[in-house]
Amino acid sequence: VLLDTKAHVRFAMQAGAIVVNELPEVPPAPPGATPRARVWRAYAPPPMAVPIQYYDSRKWNTFSTKAVSGLITGAVILDRQFWTSQDAESEGQVGELEDFESGKIRGFRGGVVGTLNFKRPWRYIVFVATNAFDKAFDVRETDDFTLFDYRLDIPLPADLTLSVGKQRESITMERVSSLTNLPMQERSAVNDAFLPARNHGVILSGTGGDRSTWAVAAFNDWIDSDESFSDTTSAYTGRVTWVPAVSQDESNLLHLGLGLQYSDAKQPLRFGVRPEFNNAPRYADTGEVSADDAMMYNLEAYWRKGPTLVGFEYIGVDVDSADSGDPYFSGYHLTGSWAVTGEMRAYRKRSGTFDGLPVARPVNRGGWGALETAFRVTRLDLTDGTVDGGEMDVLSLGLNWWPTRTSQFSLNYRHITLDRFGIEGDSSGLNARLLLLLD
Repeated sequence: VLLDTKAHVRFAMQAGAIVVNELPEVPPAPPGATPRARVWRAYAPPPMAVPIQYYDSRKWNTFSTKAVSGLITGAVILDRQFWTSQDAESEGQVGELEDFESGKIRGFRGGVVGTLNFKRPWRYIVFVATNAFDKAFDVRETDDFTLFDYRLDIPLPADLTLSVGKQRESITMERVSSLTNLPMQERSAVNDAFLPARNHGVILSGTGGDRSTWAVAAFNDWIDSDESFSDTTSAYTGRVTWVPAVSQDESNLLHLGLGLQYSDAKQPLRFGVRPEFNNAPRYADTGEVSADDAMMYNLEAYWRKGPTLVGFEYIGVDVDSADSGDPYFSGYHLTGSWAVTGEMRAYRKRSGTFDGLPVARPVNRGGWGALETAFRVTRLDLTDGTVDGGEMDVLSLGLNWWPTRTSQFSLNYRHITLDRFGIEGDSSGLNARLLLLLD
């Protein structure tokens, strides 16, 4: 931005804040108006970042007919894990970590996003993958290709959207967000311990103006199990978000959220997780817990001011299990990030989430890309009643460099403390990652 030509500047940002804005305001659409076909109106974003102009017919990987249009996209994630320390107590808890020190393909995924061109277009996504990209305790490691994300987003009257298919559950911002949009390489141990990577279900979502969102959902994973629908656990979820404070230029914003989930627990519950490294053994694990039902509570608060983002999430699970002493499991994470190069994460008013870090000056246009530092503190407690799943604390530091919007180099360091089996063990590690997105 050439601020020395201020007389001709219509819009300018500096250090993540808007300093000039002479653009005309676009009036809101009148009630009942048909939304523009090219706006991504689904509650959850695609499983990875896609170009803003995903509908641009000039791109080589797009197609368009009268009935259907789409964008072919994909990503590859390459990891190199280094374990920097492990004491004898930790080795007694989880075994030798040297067996998990190697380079690996963290994941490969590809698919199509696009529209079915009805009068009010439906959005669709179909993605295949190898391995468990959004790792969780109930995802099996496999090298086979898996149809892991497929969804239809159907617009309804009154500005509602119905999402049907295999998708992320609509609870907690970190779970709803795409993994490539987060400041850290992996989701927090709290989200991965309590929530599956994907589940089959339906989500009905809407907004309450520009400052609030809501979603209600029902899930049952019988399609991927060997059980019938009536014998498989069903979960019913609700999430509401609210922006109680926002500056006039929207660079300073406070987000609050509340989520609830009821599970009928027709199958035994199991909560367990790796220590926020994909190439690692499971540290905390409750084993199977037979229960009558379970209720999950989630609180979230995020504050963004220009290039700075700070977020807190708490999850508690009240398990109705007389045999296990009615245990209560819980955890939280506190995450912060700062874009050294000044970029600001956009806020999605449709779903109450933040986008990934934009790249204002990519290296292929004479810039240095986008550089971001991050930290996270995680606390997970899976020990209560007669269940000794362990108590785990994780301190994480991260550095992300996006040379362009389709490539990222990142480093994550973690120190892990695990209290389990009557002993407390410490370990630490470093993971280097290369992420490449298909443009």
